[in-house]
Amino acid sequence: MDITWFGRSCVRLQSSQATVLTDPFNPLPPAALVGVHVVTLSDRSRRDELLDVPGARVIEGPGEYEVRGIPVSGVALNLSSDVVNAGDAVVAERGRRKTFVYTVTLDGIAICHLGRLPELPAGAGLQEIGQADVLLIPLGEPEGLSAARAVQIASQLEAKLLVPLTLGGPNDASALETFCRELGADPSAVTARVSVTATALAAGTRVALLAQQGST
Repeated sequence: MDITWFGRSCVRLQSSQATVLTDPFNPLPPAALVGVHVVTLSDRSRRDELLDVPGARVIEGPGEYEVRGIPVSGVALNLSSDVVNAGDAVVAERGRRKTFVYTVTLDGIAICHLGRLPELPAGAGLQEIGQADVLLIPLGEPEGLSAARAVQIASQLEAKLLVPLTLGGPNDASALETFCRELGADPSAVTARVSVTATALAAGTRVALLAQQGST
């Protein structure tokens, strides 16, 4: 199973069974959309930004789903604030919103995409998410987790492979460096794609840093 990152919370998961694309917000390179079977949406307030992916099943909420024999589990987490965006700038906060966390099982590997999670979920939320083999972690405030919170949730969910996804915040670089330092990873060891097998995951917990694909 291959993992490719197209920026922010958009990740392509490609396996022998199916291809899943998370949060494909405009703009994206056309190659990201080819052969996609499942699209997941973590933030309904950004539904209008979602690119049309012909032939793909769009999942945008909690529940248990199955597409092409692939199980997808969605969990809704209540957040204490609503981040409102204007382009790349966070301009206001109001009310309360939800983010959707999805766990997809491909080639026998459970991958959890934490969506656009800026705070740690309560205990009940963690229990709903459950354990995963691979954890895709939104990193960098205000839309993602601080480095300390990212390390904490990684420890709580006990995944074997941790993939931080920076969301375009002003302190992304320092958050990524701190996250790597806390987990003994090299922040300069970046790759275009990571391939995951169930046997390789058994070796122990590690961090995989992905270079954004399709960026200008």
